Amino acid sequence: MIKFYLTALVMAVVSCLSAVAASYSGTLPVMFITTENSTPITSKETYLNATYYLDPMGTDATALGSKDAQLDLQIRGRGNYTWTGFDKKPYRIKFAAKTAILGMKKSKHFALLAHADDNRGFLRNTMGFYVSKTLGMPWTPEQRPVEVVLNGDYIGLYFLTETIRVDKDRVNVVEQPDLATGAEEITGGWLVEIDNYDTDPHVTVKEGGDTNYNIIFTYKTPEELSAEQEKYLTDQMTNLNTKIYSNAFEACPWQSYIDLETLAKFYLTQEIVGNYESFHGSCYLNKQLGAMEKWMFGPVWDFGSSLWPGTQQGFINKDGSYHQVWIGQMCKYPPFMNIVKKTWQDFYANSYSAMLEYAESFAESIKDAAAADAKRWPQYGNPNEMERCADVLSWLRTRCTWIRKQWGGTNPDSPAATVYYVDYDQPNPWAQVNVYTWGENGVEFNGKWPGSAMTATTLDGHPAWAYTFDDTENMTGNVGLIFNNGQSGAGNQTGNLVYVAGGIYHRDGTMGADDITASADETPVYYNLQGQRVACPQPGTLYIERTASKARKVIY
Repeated sequence: MIKFYLTALVMAVVSCLSAVAASYSGTLPVMFITTENSTPITSKETYLNATYYLDPMGTDATALGSKDAQLDLQIRGRGNYTWTGFDKKPYRIKFAAKTAILGMKKSKHFALLAHADDNRGFLRNTMGFYVSKTLGMPWTPEQRPVEVVLNGDYIGLYFLTETIRVDKDRVNVVEQPDLATGAEEITGGWLVEIDNYDTDPHVTVKEGGDTNYNIIFTYKTPEELSAEQEKYLTDQMTNLNTKIYSNAFEACPWQSYIDLETLAKFYLTQEIVGNYESFHGSCYLNKQLGAMEKWMFGPVWDFGSSLWPGTQQGFINKDGSYHQVWIGQMCKYPPFMNIVKKTWQDFYANSYSAMLEYAESFAESIKDAAAADAKRWPQYGNPNEMERCADVLSWLRTRCTWIRKQWGGTNPDSPAATVYYVDYDQPNPWAQVNVYTWGENGVEFNGKWPGSAMTATTLDGHPAWAYTFDDTENMTGNVGLIFNNGQSGAGNQTGNLVYVAGGIYHRDGTMGADDITASADETPVYYNLQGQRVACPQPGTLYIERTASKARKVIY
């Protein structure tokens, strides 16, 4: 017991010392906020009066106010679990006048998101927003990284983010007045959230099928409903729910209520980053004025349950960690899934590589601020931003490779590569040859065992088998390879080989020469494990040593 108290005391002291010692990195703009009388922010409902100024800290951002001429704003807490579960708190701010800050469009309304629970390099919302915007959602919130000093205390790296609200520059629908009763005016101007909290004003609909689940629809706009508005919203969601569970799969009757193109982009965004809580809460819908206007899914918002290690394979619509409203049933309808797959293939062909580049560039821009944040909040944070980013990049590559296998697609930035297998010198040639490959984290590049069937061909007049990988972007690192005849065990498969693009292999496990005809030239040539030729091998390093007649793995 004494040991426990001493340990707790030491941890508390270390935490306090870290907080005192921590300061902003100076590599990002810093927002200095002072509440009236330096009053602590303890409420999510009541704004405190405050002043602020934004110091660009040598960046190309535009300064706002100054230490001697501060500007007015109001600030309060925000969030649910993120407000109660962490010492690093998120905030809602309201400027005294519409303000264009850090290149975002003018508004009074922003959030300072702490992302204390984002140990994936602060890349969860970052990549979710990026994919949403790239896919062309009607509006995606903008965010900017800033460091924040509150009442003289450095509180870490935050993300100044546009909040979701009806506005011509955000959710651009006609704003519906509170307590409206007109038959036409109640048809649109809706902003509704599929919620997992029942504390806010809402209507409830029982989900179809065997779920027996109460879907909570929290209405954001309008904020107060007349009897007519409440009936309209309830009827709309009830009818939509009924049509989704009609099982008329080819007809897809719910497409008369929901815009399929926008839903496909919204859903695909969640799948790419693996957000398995996406249709459970913080899931927004909006509707423009007009009886014939359809409900639009979006905008995206919370990606706190994305990019989790070990979740690269498997669809979120089948994940049981949280109840995902509707989407599992929606994905049974071919008219919807045809749009999803086409949208995915366009993204993979045109934007996949840029997504990876953006993630790395963004991480580089915040790495010093992330280190300062980790010093301020040692119990949270990302002390090594680029290491976390590397994990996320690996996750995204594996994830997108898996999705490509389900929904197709080619990446023009990744060249095709062919491997060859020859067994002309074997006494019992295999009638059919398969190739099976795998990489880090157990990813399988061309299907589960026994892999993919190879195609019969010839090399220099000798019988051979060929297989082309049409996308080798992810086939880096230690990629394993086994040739087999569809069965396991001795005589039916080779040993574990190392994948090299363009490699020629024999059943005895050695790699053949580029020209399988024997040559007198036995001068060795060295390749790294990624198949790239190495002009100056380094002592103590593992290479593939190739001569004219054979190849082997050696330590130079």
